[in-house]
Amino acid sequence: MGMKANEVTTFAKQVMRECVRLQKQSGMTIKEFTKACGFGEDYWYKRQNFTRPLNLSDLERISEVTGVPIGDIVMDSKRHAVEAAERKAQAGGYGLAAYNAAGKQEAINGEAGPDYDEPA
Repeated sequence: MGMKANEVTTFAKQVMRECVRLQKQSGMTIKEFTKACGFGEDYWYKRQNFTRPLNLSDLERISEVTGVPIGDIVMDSKRHAVEAAERKAQAGGYGLAAYNAAGKQEAINGEAGPDYDEPA
């Protein structure tokens, strides 16, 4: 099955999530951030909702506004996606239900060894 021009791939979603993270980290509101990048708010929301993919010139603008090189945005988007997947796997796929189940909390607390620590 071929890819459509406006298809939002898994990779595109990872990169967009990273850009949203950078927007939040910047301390700017979405209104301020999109204005600095030269986007309309609607344009940003369509991409945040994965209706449309970001393009390279969007990434260049985000890179300029945040001071984060495009290569880092891409690499970090991959890294954070992997970390999120690993966290999900560690939770045993139960998500929050495991935490809410009676008696499970103690088990989880007991298991939380060095593996669960964030990398230094």
